[in-house]
Amino acid sequence: MKITKKNGLLTIGIAVLLVLTVQLNAAPQLSGMWSDPPPRAEDAFCHVGCPVVAREYLTALLNDPTKLDLTYTQLRDEAERYMRAELIPDHLTEEALSTYPFNRNTDPSLISCVPWGFARQILSPHAMELTQSDFHDLSYVTIYYSEWTAQRTIYLDGRQPPVDLTPSLLGFSVGYYEDDVLVVETSGISANHSNAGFAHSDQLTATERFARSADGNRLDLEVTFRDPITLSKPLRMVRAWAWAPTEIIYAYDACVVPEE
Repeated sequence: MKITKKNGLLTIGIAVLLVLTVQLNAAPQLSGMWSDPPPRAEDAFCHVGCPVVAREYLTALLNDPTKLDLTYTQLRDEAERYMRAELIPDHLTEEALSTYPFNRNTDPSLISCVPWGFARQILSPHAMELTQSDFHDLSYVTIYYSEWTAQRTIYLDGRQPPVDLTPSLLGFSVGYYEDDVLVVETSGISANHSNAGFAHSDQLTATERFARSADGNRLDLEVTFRDPITLSKPLRMVRAWAWAPTEIIYAYDACVVPEE
């Protein structure tokens, strides 16, 4: 058969379509409702996020035969002490150490019902719904959190953050799939603080990695925070959710500003 220019273009078009179809089908299936941590001691410890090293420290304590006479609460308290007094301060700049730990009595979310910022929101407790969407050339992921019923969009269409991006509570997120992992890069985050007790500047960036377990019942998040103003080195934190298809997210209207 004679190959004409028209046939050649058609062949190329079909090939591109097939590649896109394969890429779409190859994307890990992460969509659905996810809720409280799986029933594991380390996951309970990290239910609002904890450094990877702190989780490993707790695992080592739990597996230490010389500590069999200690309760889980005692071991968890020791891991908490190590995390707050040693591990996190070791990642902070002098500027950040001057305000560490964050005074929760001045927390805007408690005294004036201001929603959480990015560093707290992405590691927040309770349910969250993740939805993967593809419409023609627009591919994106939305995450809907029960805490403050906050919602963010992660763009997967190759776009870059705007040059004149104004920092906001949840920043601007773009992502891509790397094998079975959803990788998300976020910038443009307004200055705030984290559940780990440290404040961060508007130079904070984050790389998130979402991965689903082989049995589909667990979703792990590992996030690496970087901030040239408040972090002396990258801080890797983790948390996990359990598959919860019957969970319902209700409007977050329970916040009440304390009376004087």
